[in-house]
This record gives sequence, C-alpha cells and structure tokens, in this order.
Amino acid sequence: MAIQPPPVTAPPGQVRAVIQILGDTYHGRGSVELGDPYKVLVATVISQRTREEQTTDVSNRVFARYPDAAALAQANETELYGLLEGSQYRETKAPRLIEMARILVERYGGTVPADIDALLTLPGVGRKTANCVLVYAFEIPALCVDIHMHRITNRLGWVHTRTPEQTEKALTTIIPKDLWLGVNRLFLQHGRLICTPGIPRCLSCPIRSFCAYGQDPATEKR
Repeated sequence: MAIQPPPVTAPPGQVRAVIQILGDTYHGRGSVELGDPYKVLVATVISQRTREEQTTDVSNRVFARYPDAAALAQANETELYGLLEGSQYRETKAPRLIEMARILVERYGGTVPADIDALLTLPGVGRKTANCVLVYAFEIPALCVDIHMHRITNRLGWVHTRTPEQTEKALTTIIPKDLWLGVNRLFLQHGRLICTPGIPRCLSCPIRSFCAYGQDPATEKR
C-alpha cells in the first residue's frame, strides 16, 4: 500500500500572500523562461542531478550538434556521451536521450507532445520533467516541483513530505491553479538565492514571517 503524505498545513490566505511577495521580490520572473519544446525537454533531462551552469553548457553543446529530435535520434551514443560531459549520469542519459528522440520521431513526427501522459512514456521523463515541459514549453498550468520547491514548501510548513512527487500531490490541493504557471520560477529563484540547501539566509528572506523554519529560534540561521 502506498504511503500517503501527511495533510497540508498552510494557513488560509498564506499561499497567495507568499507567492505575491516572491513575485514582487523577483519581479514576477525566475531564472528559467519559456523555450522550444525540444530544447526544454532535452535540457530538463540533462539537468537531472546537475548544476544549472553545467546544464547550460552541456545543453548548448548537444543542441549545436543535434538541433532537433530527428538529428538526436540518429546520434552516435559514444559521441553523445562525450558531449554530455559535466552532466551527472551521462552513461544513462545518453542512450535514454537517443531513444527518447526516436520515439518522438516515430510516434509524434519529431514534435514534443503537450500531454503529460504521453510525456511520461518517454525514457528519462518523470513527473517533474513532464510538468516542466508543460510549463516552460507550452505554458500549460502544471506544478513543476523541483528540489527547490520541495525544500522551501517543507520549510514553510505547508507540507511535510519526503519526495518532490509527494510534494506535488500535496501542493495541488493548496496552490490555486491560476498560480501554477509561474510559481516554479519564483521558488527556483528563491531557492538559489535565499532558501539554499544547508543553512539558508533566513535574515534576508522576504517571506520569513510566514515560514515555520525561519521562525524557529532553535534553528541556526544567517
């Protein structure tokens, strides 16, 4: 039997207030913006367990050599493995990316489907990746819960979950759907600048007054 995550605990009205503050702080934008569906999909797969700077460099190398799904489907696995240097688990990502591209060509004429069920059938694509593609490639509302959003919403005390997948399920019940499209950008930016792994910069946090972690006097902060 699957273990259900504990119920969410965000006080009424807090969710919109927090997201509004983050939107004002980061001017309604984050560090990830919309792009070509093929590039969003491939870059998101490359980004798994990989830092942003490395993801950008690796993705640019891959796109220069394989600009579309048709080209990637014909890639030499050894060559692609070399281009993926700097991305974690490239020995797994290389064959998955080629197979993913082949499926895109054979089933979808080389285009990326704007459907979560279809995306989830692609090699290397889980819910986080699929939702990111919906948001960043197609502007379809979805909750793209990466490690930053998972960490921050747990620190806020909105959820008490162990995995991003559990967090996504819990947040669908408390984040209004009209906010889904832009919320990941804001949490991503906040997670990189303020609510970092380890010891976050709580004293500089614009949403500290709403945060269970930030208000806990027993927690070391800086």
